[in-house]
Amino acid sequence: MNSKLSILYVLSSSDKDIYLEQAYVSMCSVKHYTPTAHITLLVDQVTAESFIGVRKQEICYADEVVVVDLPRELDGQRRSRMLKTSARKHVKGDFLFIDSDTIVVQPLDDIFDVDAEIAACYDSHCVDFKESPYYNANVGMGIRIGMPEVADEEHYFNSGVILARDTDLVHRFYEKWNANRLFGVEKGVFMDQPSFSKTDFQMGHVVKCIDDVWNVELKHGIKFLKDAKIVHYLCTNKSKNKERQFFIMNDMNVLNEIKQTGNIPHDVLETIKDPFYGISPVSHCFAGKDVYFFRTRTFAFARGLYDSRMFPYIEWSIGKCNGLKSKVRKMLTKVIGGGMP
Repeated sequence: MNSKLSILYVLSSSDKDIYLEQAYVSMCSVKHYTPTAHITLLVDQVTAESFIGVRKQEICYADEVVVVDLPRELDGQRRSRMLKTSARKHVKGDFLFIDSDTIVVQPLDDIFDVDAEIAACYDSHCVDFKESPYYNANVGMGIRIGMPEVADEEHYFNSGVILARDTDLVHRFYEKWNANRLFGVEKGVFMDQPSFSKTDFQMGHVVKCIDDVWNVELKHGIKFLKDAKIVHYLCTNKSKNKERQFFIMNDMNVLNEIKQTGNIPHDVLETIKDPFYGISPVSHCFAGKDVYFFRTRTFAFARGLYDSRMFPYIEWSIGKCNGLKSKVRKMLTKVIGGGMP
């Protein structure tokens, strides 16, 4: 195996969240396939101070912990994004950055065979940005951070997995990315991906595309799961009210068990060996217009009603309305002799 494989994780965490537990599992999965990989954990000083007890055990797979002093008054999200967009100046050598809400399911040695200084996968596996279910939202954020041109961009990258060489171009990219992110925060845009896109645009589209298998977003990339190298399960998809999620690493019960014991459960270890193992036995895949419908406010409203006591009555009422509609249709068909739509 290639002893030069260098992996970077960025972490801002406390004992009030589960970000360290996610990173712990992801780092474990790297070492499972490439024991010689060098893992760097880039953290702020508040996070570093929290590495005691079980939390100290959870950084056991990190070969190096780099601590950066950041303003303590910043919340964890801002500290995390600041570390991520300034990582290039804190870490030497080429690295593969991986978000914490991932598991590695194959060796990663060949990433440095990619002929690129900086590279990432297309967001949501959309080759054409305009087909993205997040197109309108991303364009809106782009406009807010001073990049109206985003609406005409052909590609839009996901910043969850980034190949970053130790070159002048990449150093300049990260410096501009960090500046663009700070500008975005002033405009109320806290995600780092819109500023990543803006930076790529400003520098003449220097970000190259790597194969989808390097960042398989479970929400949209089932097609690539069989050959996946990194599974990106997205930490925003967390279980609520003990409801089972599509993927085991989105189950808060599992993450809380790791948090309390410092041990990675058997089912998670099996999922590292086979990502299909971690998928819920009762699940449903969608494509086409359904993908876009699930991004609408209407769906969010209806989904909220499903958990309310009113839902059975609403469902019953709609059923009655559908029954009445069918009767009216049949009656009118007889009256007018067919031709009903």
